[in-house]
Amino acid sequence: MTTTATLEQSQVRLDAGGEAVVPLHIRNNGQLVEGYRLEVVGTPAGWTVVEPAEISLYPGDSTTATLAFKPPRSPALPAGELPFGVRVVPTEHPRDTVVPEGVVEVLPFLETTAELIPRTSHGRRTGKHQVAIDNRGNVPVQVLLATTDPTSALDATVTPEAMTVGPGTAAFANVRVRSVKRIWRGASKTHPFGVIVTPHGDQAVSLEGSHVQDAVLPRWLLKALIALLALIALLAALWFLVLKPTIKSAAKDAVKDPLAKASSQAAAAKQAAVAAQQQAAAAQQQAGAVASGKPVPAAALSAPFSSRLSVLTAPGATASAAYAVPAKQTLQLTDLVFENPQGDFGTATLTQDGTTLMSMALENFREPDYHFVSPIVVNGGGVLSLSVTCRAVGQPPNAPKPATCDTAVLLGGTMLTPAP
Repeated sequence: MTTTATLEQSQVRLDAGGEAVVPLHIRNNGQLVEGYRLEVVGTPAGWTVVEPAEISLYPGDSTTATLAFKPPRSPALPAGELPFGVRVVPTEHPRDTVVPEGVVEVLPFLETTAELIPRTSHGRRTGKHQVAIDNRGNVPVQVLLATTDPTSALDATVTPEAMTVGPGTAAFANVRVRSVKRIWRGASKTHPFGVIVTPHGDQAVSLEGSHVQDAVLPRWLLKALIALLALIALLAALWFLVLKPTIKSAAKDAVKDPLAKASSQAAAAKQAAVAAQQQAAAAQQQAGAVASGKPVPAAALSAPFSSRLSVLTAPGATASAAYAVPAKQTLQLTDLVFENPQGDFGTATLTQDGTTLMSMALENFREPDYHFVSPIVVNGGGVLSLSVTCRAVGQPPNAPKPATCDTAVLLGGTMLTPAP
């Protein structure tokens, strides 16, 4: 044997994402100058660096190369012992190749995240959610789930209450909330609840959600009944005051001038019907104003409205974006959709003329939507502003980590403009 090679340390233990260096001693026992090529074989070969990769030795000389082990912190690399070898191949005598062997033990690590989807549900009595649990560690993790109800207004259950999630995989649990009492009529109520996700050996994750309970009888029902009663009354008045007397008079005077009389009566009936339609429309508009408790413009043009406030914020900084309602116009805001596609950490605050409407932690949502039965009214000149404080930038899956927090809110509703 013209070559000998030994590892100074045949067993290495290190954390995923760490680094360990092991010397490799090589000696030329032959009679000729020999060159050597060093190659790592086995699973660790993908994340092990040999320096130098090629050496040359005179007869009787020896040298030392180094193996730098750098296992990635990834669920794709499982924890445990991984055997490896180093092929020392002589250039002049390849048959004298030697392969010292060793074992790298990658230690386990835990990294568990959870998300509630959606964060807000709507319904007259029940709502459904899901908890997504993502195991980003390199060992299976056992997870316990439990619900919390700070107001005792909901009966919340989670199924299953325990599960095992494999490394690099996600699992889902179903959350069902049910209101304890019914709301027969009136405004909707928001009931908060929480889900506690406790991974074995790791820190618990607290998720916050809410259920918007709607009334059994919708608010528009009273307006529709008032408008219907007003229309029936107007039609009855039209019959008894206009149509019925006109028909009787036409029957009596048929022998005198039937053609002229019928024409006159038809014109009168047409005018009465137009008046009845105008009165019915006015009654319906007045009923809506009374039911909502807000003044209704005498004449206004309405159009669908949508706008998006987008904010890019550097870590540790605060930035904002705003929308101003044009003068002489009124915005009725009924829908809000918040967006946190990167999973950033920080705080997002939506204000109206300096008054806070909503304030949420970025890490608690990705894309929740809110619908308001009673719209948020912003008069002309009013300003809606989205302010974002970036604490830490998230890491989107399968993409490079961005440099800034990316947060947005989509505004939806109706814009009212006075008729010319």
